[in-house]
Amino acid sequence: MKLSIETLSPVKRALSIEIEPSVVGREFDAAYSELGRRAKVPGFRPGKIPLPVLEKRFQREVTDDVVQRLVPRFYEQALKDAGLVPVQLPTIEGLSIAKDAPLSFRAVVEVRPDVTLQPYQGLPLTRRRVAVTDAEVGEALERVRLRQAELVSYDDAHPIAEGDFAVVDFEGASDGQPLPGASASGYLVHVGEQSVIPEIDAALRGHCKGDHLETEVSFPADYQSPQVAGRRVLFRITVGDVKQRVLPALDDELAKDLGLASLEALRERVRTEIDARNKADQRAEERGAMVKLLNDRHQVDLPPSLVQREAAALRERMERHLGHTEQGSATPKGEGDAIQKEILGAAEGRVKGDLLLEAIAEREGLSVGMDEIEREVQRLAAQTRSDIREVRQLLAGESGEFVGLRATIRREKMLDWLIDHADIREEDGSTTGQESR
Repeated sequence: MKLSIETLSPVKRALSIEIEPSVVGREFDAAYSELGRRAKVPGFRPGKIPLPVLEKRFQREVTDDVVQRLVPRFYEQALKDAGLVPVQLPTIEGLSIAKDAPLSFRAVVEVRPDVTLQPYQGLPLTRRRVAVTDAEVGEALERVRLRQAELVSYDDAHPIAEGDFAVVDFEGASDGQPLPGASASGYLVHVGEQSVIPEIDAALRGHCKGDHLETEVSFPADYQSPQVAGRRVLFRITVGDVKQRVLPALDDELAKDLGLASLEALRERVRTEIDARNKADQRAEERGAMVKLLNDRHQVDLPPSLVQREAAALRERMERHLGHTEQGSATPKGEGDAIQKEILGAAEGRVKGDLLLEAIAEREGLSVGMDEIEREVQRLAAQTRSDIREVRQLLAGESGEFVGLRATIRREKMLDWLIDHADIREEDGSTTGQESR
């Protein structure tokens, strides 16, 4: 194989590859031999078809087969010989092939850039103090009481008011015809909490158990539910019951219902959970700050394909989080451009940080063992209450190498290592960095 490399940019290479005629000829011979055993040509028995006949009838198919055999193999060999790490599939140009002649092609590919590392130990980092306050514990205990609350019916004469729970049956009709999907039975409405469209919420107030009422709603044309979008809908409503939420007392009995010995034990568990969340938030903040410190101190040429891929992933996560749908209203152009610019900037920062962390991890010899991967698989399975075998299979991927999970763990390990080797100053000015250890 002959190989020449052209540098098109700091992150793009063109590999010109030529494969010897003898290698190409052997592949053609093997391809025709395999084809001859299975091909069917009128007038010839299987396995007895002359080579000239095969070449005349199947030249294009065999040539394509030889290309599929040789190009990937020698492209991979060229990458290995050149010491290049691609970040995308190559663009193949100028392919030339014939039996008993050289096979030549040009592969253009983006590669990981060379990273010149600046000093990365002892970076200045400010640590936010975390402490669990009695107020936080109190708020968390109130949320526990809410989760353990019961809904108890009022007497029949109680008029529905803010904060009550109404159990209703309703049916929507337009032009006198019932609308599919616009009716429900035993629907629970938390009045004043946006659990139902505002018109129905308002119409319920002041009514009692057993009342029948009607209210008309005009839905905008871009309403998210297509069955009612652009329609005037008359809702007929029957109030089946009116309930209040009754919270349990904050005492030992509540704790026992949750499997704990006493209220004090419940307080301690709540405090421990809050402390764990606060420390996790603190660690996430420090990891983000460390990435920014690294990015600010380094210049790195970013492969456009990596940035585009990361931007697409960020955009997808944002749309999923916001619940955007095709029926949703369009974002104004100016605002949309600003969002796209922000997404692109975030993607560039993420890609740059990842490239720097990978370079530092390689220099420091930091790796991820199967025991670490297995612990994370078990943690994710427990967190999502999923079958561990299914989680393991999903995260292993087609290669079985846990590529994505391994990269995530390595990234977090590298950040934690950098934080452990940072010059950390507490918010009050005291130092807890390398010098104090």
